[in-house]
Amino acid sequence: MASVKSLLQRKLEKLLAQRFPPPAIIRLEDLDGIIGVITSAQFAGVEPIDRQALIGDILATHLTPQERRRVQLIVAVTPDEGTGYLAGPE
Repeated sequence: MASVKSLLQRKLEKLLAQRFPPPAIIRLEDLDGIIGVITSAQFAGVEPIDRQALIGDILATHLTPQERRRVQLIVAVTPDEGTGYLAGPE
């Protein structure tokens, strides 16, 4: 069953794809709040706290406070680390 993407989910996907273009993979789910994972080689050698700060800066710059409250967690991983996060069909 295909889910209908929320407006915020589509906005976030577009925004994150601009910052993390393919071959990065962006997976977001809106389950009463946005959760997701960004898999990108750009995160290689970057500490987890710095990865989260980068995502936080993007959200703070481009989303309204109301939209930011709907974002629960977006995890940043390298392709090697990415196995298992929001595992699902490609």
